[in-house]
Amino acid sequence: MADRIISGSWNDGHRKERVMKLSQNDIENCAITALNSFMSAIPNKVEWVKPILIDNFAIYTLGLSLDYTRLCDDGKMLGITTYCDTKIELYRYLRKETISVPKNMLLINESLKPPSLLGGQPDSERTRRRFTIAHECAHQILYRMIPDEKRREYDLRYSARVISIQEYKNMEDWLEWQSNILAAALLMPKKYIELLLGNRRVTIYGKRLNRPDGLLVANMSNRLAVSRTALLLRLRQLEYAKALPAEAYFDPTDIERDDEIYAVAEIGGGVCA
Repeated sequence: MADRIISGSWNDGHRKERVMKLSQNDIENCAITALNSFMSAIPNKVEWVKPILIDNFAIYTLGLSLDYTRLCDDGKMLGITTYCDTKIELYRYLRKETISVPKNMLLINESLKPPSLLGGQPDSERTRRRFTIAHECAHQILYRMIPDEKRREYDLRYSARVISIQEYKNMEDWLEWQSNILAAALLMPKKYIELLLGNRRVTIYGKRLNRPDGLLVANMSNRLAVSRTALLLRLRQLEYAKALPAEAYFDPTDIERDDEIYAVAEIGGGVCA
């Protein structure tokens, strides 16, 4: 599916590598192409909006193997994916360990493993797991868009020696922001956002929402199975939410007391009805 989804421009990066620079519009188009391949077409009615089945997308559209293992002891490393057969050095169970990870593997930290369907606990990590899988899928999509020569260079680099998990992630630093944006676009397609918002727009007062906007965001995050934070970032990214200072907070559902009227009533000894 993913080879040459779109073309990107290449420029010298801070690591003296040739790095692909994609615009916001490029990434949106990339997400649409990938999702159309997965679902045939993105639904265009609000009642059809459901969470993107990101596990199925990873397995059946990108051809990835998905598994859970301990990637670290401190919980800071949530997921990795491989482009070729790779040996990765982990620090887990209080010791260093080298594991062999086959090509096109998506490994998620065991802390995010979903509970058993039979008698399992509530899935409190669902949104984090979904975004982690989407982020690693984004890395795969972006990797498959780069020229064959560059891909061969990466493959040689990753397969030639044992790589620590932190070094492996650092190699991807220049792709992290693009992968985050693409992951958000995969989980929260622009069309879904527009359908759920209707003609509404959201205002963020510092870190606060008024009641109508808070209810709207809660409904949208539930419908898309994403966190409130991820959704608000996506709304701002698409310019469907604006940020104002906390002191500008306004809630149209608040019943506010007019202090001037109360002051007059108190002075006169009367009661303000």
